Amino acid sequence: MREPQIYHGGTMEPVALVRYSEIAVKGRHTRPRLEKMLASHIKEALERKGLEGLVERLQGRIIVRRPTDVAAASKAAARVFGVKSTSPAVAVKFSNLEDLASKASDYFAERIRGKRFRVTARRSGTHDFTSLDVERLVGSRLLASTNASVDLRDPEYIAYVEIRDHTAYFYDTIIKGPGGLPLGSEEPTLVLYSGGFDSTAAAWLVMRRGSPADLVYFDAGVKEALDNAVETARLMAREWVYGRRLKMYVVDFRDAMRVVASSVRPKYRVLVLRRLMLIEAQKLALNNGYEALVTGESIGQVATQTVRNMRLIGSSMELPVIRPVSGMDKDDVMRLVRDIGLYESVSRQVETCSLGVDPTPRGDPAIFGEELDKAVGKYRVTASIVEIGG
Repeated sequence: MREPQIYHGGTMEPVALVRYSEIAVKGRHTRPRLEKMLASHIKEALERKGLEGLVERLQGRIIVRRPTDVAAASKAAARVFGVKSTSPAVAVKFSNLEDLASKASDYFAERIRGKRFRVTARRSGTHDFTSLDVERLVGSRLLASTNASVDLRDPEYIAYVEIRDHTAYFYDTIIKGPGGLPLGSEEPTLVLYSGGFDSTAAAWLVMRRGSPADLVYFDAGVKEALDNAVETARLMAREWVYGRRLKMYVVDFRDAMRVVASSVRPKYRVLVLRRLMLIEAQKLALNNGYEALVTGESIGQVATQTVRNMRLIGSSMELPVIRPVSGMDKDDVMRLVRDIGLYESVSRQVETCSLGVDPTPRGDPAIFGEELDKAVGKYRVTASIVEIGG
């Protein structure tokens, strides 16, 4: 899209138009709180990118007025949880339908010249015209002033006109946001995090639902793996976490791994180890105010993640265990991680938790309980905190 510009008399003001969806259906007490939270996070996103702009709440929209760079501001706002989409746009005041059509024609004429185009209008407020009236009149004005042609089904260019009371917004670009809810609108969760594809996707997805998640990493003594996990977490925080600072608990799990390897029968070692991770994560969660645990388990992806084994690993936990990627296959997860800009960092992660034996895909509850008893309470762990940022 060409950079929006101020026309003669300053009648067209460059703005970043920000849309949200789920917030709009919240109750009359909840919605204003979430809108304020979203506006605050957008402001932080701009500041982090070195941009200035006045963030304002409208009915059903948030706009950034007088941004340093309207395109950059739109891209920055599109990285905020709760934002459905953004557009670099111009705002213009109008007095009636004729005035609106004239100004829209002035703005779009050079942009559509020689192209197949369509006008798409939507409006909010009370007017003596409909959205269809706007589309027809603006379209006819553009046809009369350019050599463009109308194509409603497969246009090369879409001229968007959004009307809110007596202000119209003109734009031709829509930047997709993550959607969801503003970070901090839900209760905090603790993510069992390895720095791999599944746990990274799970962390992002639970934050997309508004939960201010922190991470817990179980250290097997492989420095490269820990460094990679921290690097990915910092990249995720820098690009997606606004309104808070992300942190990671690093649990020294080497003694637990030694106990499991020496005392638990081979086919149950990984299952027991996963259960011990949940136990230690729950202790941290209960001591630090988290309401649930989050894992990157996906049904049937590996032997430990059959429905039977997930039942064994997660049974009798005091806190709920949320599995955001449980219905996704590996391709889905990798596509998501690529889309959110973390693929290259995640792909450098190395495997650390293998005990050299494939687990049984369907563990026996009685045997699992016996093997778990051989390890619970027989090891020591220590935890430290790494400030990730945001």
